[in-house]
Amino acid sequence: MIHKTHERESRLPETREEKVTEWLKRFYYLLILALVLYLVYLLRDVLVPFVLGGLLAYALTPAARFLNKRGLSWKLSVVIVFLALLLFFALLFFLIIPEALSQLKALASSAPRYIEDFVGKILEAARALDARYPELRLAEAVEDFLRNFLGNFESYLQTITKNILNLVSLFMSVLFLGFVVTPFALYYFMVDAAKIRGALVRILPRERHREYVELLRDVDRVVGNFIRGRLILSLFVGSTVTVGLLAMGIEFPLVIGIIAGIADVIPYLGPIVGAIPALLFASTKSLWHVVGVVALFSSINFVEGVVVTPRVMGKETGLHPVTVLFALLVGGKLFGALGVIAAIPVAGVLKGILLHQKKAKQKATEHGNTL
Repeated sequence: MIHKTHERESRLPETREEKVTEWLKRFYYLLILALVLYLVYLLRDVLVPFVLGGLLAYALTPAARFLNKRGLSWKLSVVIVFLALLLFFALLFFLIIPEALSQLKALASSAPRYIEDFVGKILEAARALDARYPELRLAEAVEDFLRNFLGNFESYLQTITKNILNLVSLFMSVLFLGFVVTPFALYYFMVDAAKIRGALVRILPRERHREYVELLRDVDRVVGNFIRGRLILSLFVGSTVTVGLLAMGIEFPLVIGIIAGIADVIPYLGPIVGAIPALLFASTKSLWHVVGVVALFSSINFVEGVVVTPRVMGKETGLHPVTVLFALLVGGKLFGALGVIAAIPVAGVLKGILLHQKKAKQKATEHGNTL
């Protein structure tokens, strides 16, 4: 009887004043959010190294926590992880990137030869079919199509490659400028992680403290799993593509591997994007090279989806590929480089909030059923 009375009281309609207050609260929060977004837009160029440092700190904190649990002090654990990251970037900038740029320049200069060989292979196959089936007149149709389609393709490709090189040079200069700020931001974000977490908890309303802590835990699981998981998967795809193509003797393996690794930020897209240029170069060699490339990329896609992804990322907390692509496009359009860097974490935060709300509704339903 008491339960029924309590349930009836809890279902009493809100007064008009309570509804107005609730709507004013929502408007206030939306106004604050709009002001924050506008401020971020104005400061987007300044914020890039800080956001990058924060994301790196977020991704590397588990490694420092692992060392800390083994008996090292927190500051020493952070220093070890920080130095390991600096060593990785030193290898990247002094060994891998110069070789990649060298291969990219070679690709631009030899592109006409590869296009000519590729077109020759297609015409040869079309003429062979015409010899057996003269009524097809396939070679003539293919030749017309290629002439119209490829027209100025060589000059376009060289222009695009030149623009890519210019963008890479600009990106490198921005990175070097960022290296003045980003390492300091990264180091202090990691060293003061506990203080930052405590400050966030203190500003939360005390009466809803437990709910917000659970929300932050759900968001952390989604964002952390995705960022760390995608970094591991991108390294896996990029390195296996590079090594596989190098073993088969396909030209420009490092460039193709880097393209595949970066594209793999969008789930399962990396092997597909990398396979296109690899197949083009393999087709100028032999049929067996084409078969080898198809087998390599099919194997990488299978291993990534079936073996690696379930181990490094939770299935429940993954972001859909379309969501990732949409977030990257919208973030880049609205906020430039900052938007591209922050797009996936923001999408992860939104999904974490939705997951938390879903869990809260399920708990409320279960609690209601027990009354």
